[in-house]
Amino acid sequence: MATQPTQDAVPSESPRDLKFNAGKIDEFVTSMGWTYTDRFGVNHYTIEGINYLSQQAMAAYGYVILAGKTFTTGATINNPNEVLLNTADGEYYKWTGSLASGPKVVPANSTPASTGGIAPGAWLGVGDASLRAALAAMSGAGLVGVSVGSVYPAGTVGSAIQYRTPQMYGIEPSTTNIIGAGLDAMFAAGGDIRFEKPGTYLTDRAWVLRSGTRLWIGPGVILKAVDSYNGNILRNYSYAVNAGAGTADDFIEVCGPGTIDFNGLAKGFNGTNSMASVFKNVTTLRLGGGILTRNARKYCWLIAKIQNLYVDGLRFNTISDGLHLQNPIQNVYVRNLSGITGDDMFAMTIGDYPSYDISEAGDFSNVDVAGLYSLSGVNDEGGSTTTLVTMGGNGSGNFVRIKIAGLYGNTRDSVMRCNADTNGLDYTHVNYLHVSDVYAIPGDGLAGTTPFPVFTFDDRGYKKPGNTYGVELDYVVLENIFSRKDTAPVVNVSGSVGTVAHQLIINNGPRNGLGLVSVNNANTASIDTLIINNCRIIMPVNANAAVVNNRGVIGQIFMDNVQAILSGITQGRLYRAIGTTSLTKMHLTNMTQTNGLAAIFAQAAMATQPEIYLTNATFDGCAGMVDLTGTTAKIYCRNVKAPMASGFVPFSANAATYFIGGEVDTDGANSLATSNSGVIKLRPGMHNIACDLTKLTSVDNAGCYNSNSLLSCGIGMVTVQSKVWKHMYTAATYTSSI
Repeated sequence: MATQPTQDAVPSESPRDLKFNAGKIDEFVTSMGWTYTDRFGVNHYTIEGINYLSQQAMAAYGYVILAGKTFTTGATINNPNEVLLNTADGEYYKWTGSLASGPKVVPANSTPASTGGIAPGAWLGVGDASLRAALAAMSGAGLVGVSVGSVYPAGTVGSAIQYRTPQMYGIEPSTTNIIGAGLDAMFAAGGDIRFEKPGTYLTDRAWVLRSGTRLWIGPGVILKAVDSYNGNILRNYSYAVNAGAGTADDFIEVCGPGTIDFNGLAKGFNGTNSMASVFKNVTTLRLGGGILTRNARKYCWLIAKIQNLYVDGLRFNTISDGLHLQNPIQNVYVRNLSGITGDDMFAMTIGDYPSYDISEAGDFSNVDVAGLYSLSGVNDEGGSTTTLVTMGGNGSGNFVRIKIAGLYGNTRDSVMRCNADTNGLDYTHVNYLHVSDVYAIPGDGLAGTTPFPVFTFDDRGYKKPGNTYGVELDYVVLENIFSRKDTAPVVNVSGSVGTVAHQLIINNGPRNGLGLVSVNNANTASIDTLIINNCRIIMPVNANAAVVNNRGVIGQIFMDNVQAILSGITQGRLYRAIGTTSLTKMHLTNMTQTNGLAAIFAQAAMATQPEIYLTNATFDGCAGMVDLTGTTAKIYCRNVKAPMASGFVPFSANAATYFIGGEVDTDGANSLATSNSGVIKLRPGMHNIACDLTKLTSVDNAGCYNSNSLLSCGIGMVTVQSKVWKHMYTAATYTSSI
């Protein structure tokens, strides 16, 4: 200003000051600046400045939303901090124009543009609709410093985003659009990948998972191979690039309740490409969360060369195997496999058919499996689960420590198999196998075939040249077997070239069944030591009903606390030998057989001379206790009760020779019968066994209870010397001809 004010005290009536102040009043009222300077050089706020401070104060206090009012309903704005919703874009607007002349009236069915416009001094958006729209756009991630596929240092927005989705790469689910290539970059980046948006994601290629990848397949998500693609859907990097050689992938996880659909019903076999997912050479692999795999042409999951495998919750509706492992694999934890598989639900093979083999030399070790559920019904191809567990091998490794528990449902074949097979699977060697809590029921077989047992150990006619066995089981424990089946035994040991169980233990067998163990081939199927404990079994009227059926070779049998219950005396035994068999020793302790035929029976001459030890045993209402043909046997009895069915005796020797001794309580009834030049002898010493001396071949210094009242020595305890039997109390004698 041209006028120079004085420095007189306030109030000043100097004309110079009055003129100066008139200009300042104009500046205070009309200036768009926020401050002016008085005649003393001090700054003050203009009206515009005061208005700005008011707006800031109101903004700090917060906006007042006019509840129930919108540009559509119409409203009246009375204060600068009142905001009004525009339903067309979801944004709130405030009026920044003057309210000095009265409220801002917004007519009904209006918009910000139609009632003053969107600009400073008019309407301004104060909500987040614009930001939300910008962030939702394809380039939205860039607004917060994120570029898909990049790696960010700690502390940045990019580093805070912990996972990727197909939508970040512009991919939406579709039943027609093939999006395989569109996600190559996402899988190449790795990390945490999530298919969260439900729908079908079609692929014409394998998606490759790198080290550190965690793949989530969410509910309602389907990863599906297109009709024209006959290959894997998921692979790990080491397998995809180097066939599993070289550096292992460090950690990979695939989880979630979604679906992997190989879409293989109309596709042909294509080697390892016929698998839905293949993983080889991974230090730690985790699978589960309820993933359903459908219609893999071959295996749903083919997995090999893993150091640590964790599986919990896989589902199947598929044509062939569910989870198939190949060696080498160690530290395996598998839980909760369920569904319908056209072949094996869970398979472990050392090697495989050449077209499907990605194995390398090495063992299966430290395997812990529990909870396999075969569901009723059929798969999309019309088949049902063949078996829950299969093990087989080619000799390039062993099954070292295997534990399996909890098998449920129904199978077409045996519940579990340890086999040899064609195509080089000619030596299956199991060091230690423990199976427990089996409820699954095996199949009845096709018309005209034999029903399947719960467990099958069978070389199937294959063994490696120069080997003794095609299947060799060192130590097997089968425990808590609740599978009831009246038409097949619990265990079949079979083989035409060589199957052996060196030690087989069965604890707590089923309540009902045809029997527990059947050895089915002479000379080529064998058990070195068979131990059966704590079993109470009710057997049907069937020619094959027996706790143990032997058509092969058994070294020793130990039975303890076993009860066999049969109907009538026409069928059923504890031990039944058919054909030329071998048995070295049998120990029966705390045993009971109720009804049935002779408990221990051999149809033909054994290749060995067995020793039979009976301790604390009861044979009640049976048609005999020991009935061997053409066999020399030693029979040791201690605290044996044998009330036979009418007309039968405990010991029947058909062209056989027995050496017996001990205690057999028959309530004084004769214990012996011979036929076809059979011979029964007592061991030297006194024996509490009732014998008709005419059936007993004399052995000097032996003694027993004579049950034949017609003999001159009379009934009672007698001893023999030079065929002369002498009553111990009356001294009466009887001279035997034998």
